[in-house]
Amino acid sequence: MKNVYFVQTNSVFGSGVRSAYLPYSIGTIAAYAWADERIKNEYCLKKFIFMRDDVDTIVDGMDEPYFVGLSCYVWSMEFNKALARKIKEKYPDCLIVMGGHSISPDAKEMKEYPYIDFLTHGEGEVPTKALLLALCEGAELKNVPSLSFREGTKIVTTENAPVCDISDFPSPYLEGYFDEILKDTSIKYSVIWETNRGCPNRCAYCDWGVLKSRVRMFPMERLKAEIEWMAKNKIEYIYCSDANFGLFDRDEEITDLMIESKRKTGYPEKFKTNFTKNRDEFVFKLSCKMFDEGLGKSPTLSFQTMSPEALKNIGRTNMSLEHFKNLMQMYTNRGIMAYSELILGLPGETYESFSEGIETLFKCGQHKSVIVYPCELLPNSQLGSKESVENYQIKVCRTEFRQHHSAVDSNSIKEFSDNIISTYSMTLDDWKRSYIFALYAQGLHTMCLTMMIAIYLCNEKGIGYKQFYEGLINWSKENPETLCGELYRECADFVDAVIDGRDSFKSVFEGFGKTTWGFDEYLFMKGAVNPDRFYLDIKNYVASFDADEDIMSDLIKYQRGIIKKMNMTRMDIELNYDFEAYFDAVLNNKHAELIKRKNTVTVTEENPVTTIDEYAKEYVWYGRRDDAPVYSAKRNNLKVTY
Repeated sequence: MKNVYFVQTNSVFGSGVRSAYLPYSIGTIAAYAWADERIKNEYCLKKFIFMRDDVDTIVDGMDEPYFVGLSCYVWSMEFNKALARKIKEKYPDCLIVMGGHSISPDAKEMKEYPYIDFLTHGEGEVPTKALLLALCEGAELKNVPSLSFREGTKIVTTENAPVCDISDFPSPYLEGYFDEILKDTSIKYSVIWETNRGCPNRCAYCDWGVLKSRVRMFPMERLKAEIEWMAKNKIEYIYCSDANFGLFDRDEEITDLMIESKRKTGYPEKFKTNFTKNRDEFVFKLSCKMFDEGLGKSPTLSFQTMSPEALKNIGRTNMSLEHFKNLMQMYTNRGIMAYSELILGLPGETYESFSEGIETLFKCGQHKSVIVYPCELLPNSQLGSKESVENYQIKVCRTEFRQHHSAVDSNSIKEFSDNIISTYSMTLDDWKRSYIFALYAQGLHTMCLTMMIAIYLCNEKGIGYKQFYEGLINWSKENPETLCGELYRECADFVDAVIDGRDSFKSVFEGFGKTTWGFDEYLFMKGAVNPDRFYLDIKNYVASFDADEDIMSDLIKYQRGIIKKMNMTRMDIELNYDFEAYFDAVLNNKHAELIKRKNTVTVTEENPVTTIDEYAKEYVWYGRRDDAPVYSAKRNNLKVTY
């Protein structure tokens, strides 16, 4: 029998208890292909390769491979190329097949890498099975759909496979394809889970909708059995890869099944997904159910951009701001922290529209979770096409791709991604300026380091959030001897290094372990662990505004006091103004009046962290989207007495 290997490598998260995803993509392909008796009789499916081990070690462990299929995405493309090259050197007759989202629609990989024999395009099950059958039966390759191969010096690409029914696709979980992997108990395994496949949207920056596949659903019987399988195997974390969870009414039944399983077995512990954008009340209902059980991660109220021109260019529309305000209030009233995403670098965006967009979200009550992503140029997206690149005058920087909150191994094979840094509407200088503004808005405002100060000045003095953070950036530039001055220099140098390809959007920063962080997280941590210097700078900066000195002094004391601290079990903050009541009203969209009355804000921590590494992990990594960086009455670690 001919030996077949499938490869889908991913990063291992954590340095103590290690965590990794089971290789779902290659599992689905193998399960679909090996359901065919002809393939079972002709080919021997060998162990899945899913860890980023040494390439030579992997090749040495192979047994006369006949066919190696590699699943390619931004986090694995360079590793796969290095592995494929080594396999071909040792086993020149082995057939190398690459598929996945990072395979270009024009099959340019066939021209650039002679060690690749075949490419599959789009969904991998049908073309891979058809290729395996064609090879064992001697059939013509031109009849295999969604395939690229060489015919002499010519590259041939066959017609795309029609969108197929997936209702009878076997589950790799239920069919036992991961049973051998699960025997290694030194790793905690997470799963990628599909309840449906396909996306009705056509967002230009995304490579889901461009596949033009209708949404197809897996049967409920399969999904119920998979939930039971996950509970039996103690799977803690599910990443649901549906493009639009909540699109169908049955998603409530799926939610209820997971909740029932968690109540009975304790598993799964967490469920993360991409919620649909057009059924807000239904998504709110699902989010509340998950939140009440401690199952759900933060739901998304996304915009991507607030610019009408950019929205038109990417084929999206936004909800009205009034509707967004109402939704934010609904989530706030339930104690759920919804987050909003923006993408930096979309064609049509300018510095002004981008920075004003962040200010708009803040003014709508989205203070605690605005996430800005640089726009990655994906090869199978509409923006990634040659026509779009030329039309929108897109320029990119090529940076090392690093997973968020993962260890960086200097000896490992580096992966790379292309991110937009200039378009017809945004110069490189304006992109840099926009990114720095975004880092400050996220690291200082949404993580609460200066949020309360900015809110007060906006509400009471009419100083907009854009004005406040632009002013702080400029003040920092003009005062280089201060901590804020140091942070600005580090930020500007970091952004320059990203543009030049010398650093990544996720980096390792001195003093905060060997884990990768966003610079916004570093900005917060550096200020939080150096409060004396940081809040002295803030006091000097806000002195330029027309605000009562006594109020501002009290406000800075309050702002500083509610930020989580190391080695602290209790602290009493003596105040002359009732800021806790004031901000409780503001953040709940109620009338707020600052009352002058003596009060004591007491913050407590039963199990305080004792090191910077612990602080970063517990409050920034694990707790950022759960409002963990601050003491609060909601968490029962803040109390006010009068």
